[in-house]
Amino acid sequence: GIGMICIILGHFGIGRLNSFVFTFHVPIFFLISGYLLNDRRSMAEFAARKARQLLLPYGVTCLFMIAGVASWDVFRNHTFANVVSNVKTYTIASFFGSGTMEYTEPFYVKQIGAIWFLPALFVSLLLVRWLMTYRWGGAAILAIAYVGWKTTDMFWLPMSLQAGMTASLFVYLGMIAKRYRILDRKASPAVLSLSTAVWLWCILFCGQFYMVRNYYGHGLLDILGALAGSYVVIILSQRVERLAWSARILKFFGTNSLLVLCIHAFELNVFSWSWVGRLFGEQLHFPDYGVVAVRVLCKLVFCAAGVGMIHRIVPWGKSHLPACLQRIHALCPAAQAAGSGNGRVVYWDVAKGVTILAMILGHTNLPGYLRLIIFSFHMPLFVIANGYFIKGYDVKKTLRRSAKTLLVPYSVVCLLSAVIYGWMGRPEAGFWPLFVYKIKAMIGGMSKISTHFQSFDSVWVVWFVVCLFLTRNIYVWVGQVFGKYGSHVHLFVLGVLAVIGFILGKYYAFLPWSLDVALVSLPFMAVGHWMRKENLSEKNIWYTLVLPAAVWIYFLRMGIHIEMATRSYPYTVFCMVEAIAGSMTVLAISRVLSRFRFCAAALAWVGRNSMVILGIHCLEMMYFNWNTWVYAYLPFTINWFREFVIKSVSILAVIAVIALGKQGWKTLWKMQRKA
Repeated sequence: GIGMICIILGHFGIGRLNSFVFTFHVPIFFLISGYLLNDRRSMAEFAARKARQLLLPYGVTCLFMIAGVASWDVFRNHTFANVVSNVKTYTIASFFGSGTMEYTEPFYVKQIGAIWFLPALFVSLLLVRWLMTYRWGGAAILAIAYVGWKTTDMFWLPMSLQAGMTASLFVYLGMIAKRYRILDRKASPAVLSLSTAVWLWCILFCGQFYMVRNYYGHGLLDILGALAGSYVVIILSQRVERLAWSARILKFFGTNSLLVLCIHAFELNVFSWSWVGRLFGEQLHFPDYGVVAVRVLCKLVFCAAGVGMIHRIVPWGKSHLPACLQRIHALCPAAQAAGSGNGRVVYWDVAKGVTILAMILGHTNLPGYLRLIIFSFHMPLFVIANGYFIKGYDVKKTLRRSAKTLLVPYSVVCLLSAVIYGWMGRPEAGFWPLFVYKIKAMIGGMSKISTHFQSFDSVWVVWFVVCLFLTRNIYVWVGQVFGKYGSHVHLFVLGVLAVIGFILGKYYAFLPWSLDVALVSLPFMAVGHWMRKENLSEKNIWYTLVLPAAVWIYFLRMGIHIEMATRSYPYTVFCMVEAIAGSMTVLAISRVLSRFRFCAAALAWVGRNSMVILGIHCLEMMYFNWNTWVYAYLPFTINWFREFVIKSVSILAVIAVIALGKQGWKTLWKMQRKA
């Protein structure tokens, strides 16, 4: 109850008051939630229960908020002109679920306000409940809290996901307090005095602790202040229990804190309390603190009346969630690999789908931090994926299979490019000279025009296909020749070849078929092969997600990323470690996504068609003028996000047409054979 009233007080924007309430008012709810977290149910049942308790009220509140904002605007302005705009704005805000963060790109996202707490609490409870089933769960929670805090400076995810990740630390500490019965003991005067002193110090000299945007102005000191303040408030609450009337009021707001929060979020966005200032301040000449007291009282009465109305109208029985929410149990760790009936590993297809879409996004005019993230892993992941599916060192078999799966698509794309270039090129030059020029480029397979091979034009993004062909076959050949001497010799040879490739690409020239990059990529191929032999996907989440994510984010914070096409290898080995860690993180996330049926089916389909997508993307980048033929006719301006959506949807639509045409051709062929 005290915490809920302080949340209402914190939204008045009074500096000194905020320095007091912001030190503890939100953390105490996460701590209490952790203290009361004692659920013996399965992860799926727990997730469904928490979704019913937290996400369902969030969704209902957002619906009322959308309707309330639109209705209040009509009532105030006597026009329906802004209804559509208000509904759109608050619908997007509801899906994004940000407490204070607002964005203008790729589209305007308004903050949703105080209700951000519900999805953040849902995330933190699921994380703690899930991770505490593992031996190293506490360490994993610390790592995830750190990741959530650090990534806030780079981007802000919907539904206050990062705030929930960091808040999981407080939920975990609440569990620890329950385990060691800290609140069951009599408060020591020394401990209580120390806690009060720490809290008072944070109130006077800190006051920059905003969980709503995951900002810890004084780092660890803010966390200590929140713990100290929460402890003092809870001890104070034990004393207040003896005071009948005040205990009854505070207990009402505490018992109904979720409903009070929803009603408070509704009134913050819909109603204006400016009339209180005009009536009591300007006409009745109340002092400023008196006006604030009246506003607080009005808000408390409004929330209490709303709670009473809801209890009378809504039957509080057991409600059932839609079936889609039951799929949250996919977050529960599972040992088995997600495989499909045809022998494919679904989560690898999902990872390739995510990566090929990330590649398309990387070729738009996107912000620098997104480009940094994408280029830190997207090409190495494809190499690691190829290494994962190498089952032996059969050079002839690998050569035949690689020629079929890589060289044939590469040749088709390059031939189409030559035809289009000859057809669209300068009429005075003639078709055949231009066609031959592109065929020569196909033979060279250059990613960029090289200093020593300037007669070869670039083949654009499909350079990676022939580079991957060389990497795979060189790796298998090295394994066949040197593998019999032991893994140390094998790895040593791969390391030497990688160094040679690095030196050639950096200090000599970009080689045909990107041979230098193929040599540098051999360690990535080895990592993929090692992941299969060690069955890494079966390992603890600490090794498959938490540790790789921490390493990846650490190097991202340094602002480095590998870029194979331009032979950019900042900090040499470290950028490769970053790429491996990023790839492992994406793979771990893909394993989670693969358990959601619709999401897995869509992304796996994209991943299985990644080679075709790469080819079409290459051709549209080279020859399709989006500005003249598409964007000029659209009723809105183009930014990087809209460009990505339009290109992705267009490319996937072409892939779908090709797939349908291929299936129809097979059907006709079978019918013809039967006839």
